[in-house]
Amino acid sequence: MRSTAPIRHALLSALVVLTLAVPSRGQDLEPRSFSQAPVGMNFGVLTYGHAGGEVLFDQAVPITEAQGRLNNLAVAYVRTLDFFGASAKAVVALPYAWGHWHGFLDGSYADVTRSGFSDLRLQLAVNFIGAPAIRMSEMKSYRNRTVVGASLQAVVPTGQYDPEKLINLGANRWAFRPRLGMSHRTGRLSLEAIASVWLFADNPDFYGGVRLHQDPLWSLQGHAVYQFPSGVWFGLGAGLSRGGKNSSNGVYGDSYKKNTRWAGILSYPLARRYSVKLLYINGIKTRLGSDFDQLSVSLQARWGGER
Repeated sequence: MRSTAPIRHALLSALVVLTLAVPSRGQDLEPRSFSQAPVGMNFGVLTYGHAGGEVLFDQAVPITEAQGRLNNLAVAYVRTLDFFGASAKAVVALPYAWGHWHGFLDGSYADVTRSGFSDLRLQLAVNFIGAPAIRMSEMKSYRNRTVVGASLQAVVPTGQYDPEKLINLGANRWAFRPRLGMSHRTGRLSLEAIASVWLFADNPDFYGGVRLHQDPLWSLQGHAVYQFPSGVWFGLGAGLSRGGKNSSNGVYGDSYKKNTRWAGILSYPLARRYSVKLLYINGIKTRLGSDFDQLSVSLQARWGGER
């Protein structure tokens, strides 16, 4: 009888990436994460995202032709803050997701659909060099060139989860992502670099009654952003991630992740307080996980911060 442990390890490797692909603002490869905004501003963001493509497994696992389609609709609220004299942003986001996966297990066709809430996400980002906390009236005369900031995101296990099902929209565990970023502006061109790491708590009740552990998942990304006089801006970026091996009840499988992606984003102002953003992410190379093309559109409204 075939052991189910390799299957669990390989499926988890794919699903970790899939679970993280339901963020509050599209995907991780988004520029201007540490951009400066006046203190006291509020942003409401509504994002629709679609991701689809292959789900890649270890060759030892009898799963072939695995495909997935995932949609998500996320609502986010952003507030700009004065954090001890530095400009900062607090973010809360709740995604709702629905998707379909299908493939062959030992030659037999199988498919599954899911719909429900994914995990709540919270984030605090602080620009501690080059972007002090200022009001709207001061923004017109202030020009920064180099900004250095850091952020901490927390994923709260509030999403739909059933330990008797292998594919879930929630991860049933806490996750934290500290990031360190820097941007430098020359004229209308900005160059950005961001380093981050995902830190995962254990899932004590994974499919099959096992305790799942995941090692840290490291990533590095860079962006180039050009701002047009009309307020339109366009960005190109690339990122890579490494690590994230999984273990079931202390036993590791062949689940090391090694992924490289690129992204393009366009932001267009609709009116004084509204804008729309289009984001596309493509996988250049993926070892285990979801080799998905991803497209999202976001509508953003802002208010406050006038004093």
